[in-house]
Amino acid sequence: MSDVEKMLAGYIKPIVPAAGDYTGPGGLLYCGKCHEPKETIVDMSDAGDGSEPRRVSVRCRCQDAELTAEQDKKAKEQFGQTMERYRETFHISEPSYDRCTFAADDSPESKISVTCRRYVDRWEKVKAENIGILFYGSVGVGKSYYACAIANALLDRQVSAAVTNFPRLLNILQGMRDRQAVIDHLQGYDLLVLDDLGVERDTTYTAEQVYSVIDARARSKLPLIVTTNLTMEELKEPDTVQQQRIYDRILEMCPVPLKMTGTSRRSGNAVTRRNTAREILGG
Repeated sequence: MSDVEKMLAGYIKPIVPAAGDYTGPGGLLYCGKCHEPKETIVDMSDAGDGSEPRRVSVRCRCQDAELTAEQDKKAKEQFGQTMERYRETFHISEPSYDRCTFAADDSPESKISVTCRRYVDRWEKVKAENIGILFYGSVGVGKSYYACAIANALLDRQVSAAVTNFPRLLNILQGMRDRQAVIDHLQGYDLLVLDDLGVERDTTYTAEQVYSVIDARARSKLPLIVTTNLTMEELKEPDTVQQQRIYDRILEMCPVPLKMTGTSRRSGNAVTRRNTAREILGG
């Protein structure tokens, strides 16, 4: 056996016909699905020892697609495991946020939904330009839902994203000796979603912590999404200088303000749950 033949024997897998495969032009094996060859002939003349041409296996379109799908699946699993370990460092996110997806969106044709999906589809440009979104409006109209749907859609594309809310984040910061470690941790995500701005207690300490988080994110030059029940007037004309520092930063970082209107989904869900309970309990 020549050196070239030995090399081929070590690297070329045996040809195993699948159901539907057939013999085509040149006596080569062809795929019964995509009808591309699964074999080719390798010219052995370069070996210089009189070796005969050799039949070797090649991947058809179907096999290429299967290999790509397998590699993508493995990469996604590894990314998911990495993100899970990273998020467990400070338990930033709540499990309930994972349930908000575009697949469960009840208004997929709305302007808000279309804009949110476009944000995901154009993520590379959004990230490069550091463009964030500010969802504002009354309680229960879907602000948190769409913010989380964006984050979850990006996670599906193996983009690191985290969702947390201000009360949870402030509790974590208050319980930490090294608060800067938590703030630095948040900058490790390509997208950070901060939910419920304005529900935190209005104290000097709280304002300082919120500003530290927002300012650090601004300096990271990475996108930020914020949700709030505050009106645009309250954001632009705050009551205190501390609030003004925070809100000015947010308005600068989130140049896409999306006003959420309509009836409260929470109220509708409450009615549905009450009706379900009556059915279960017999009135």
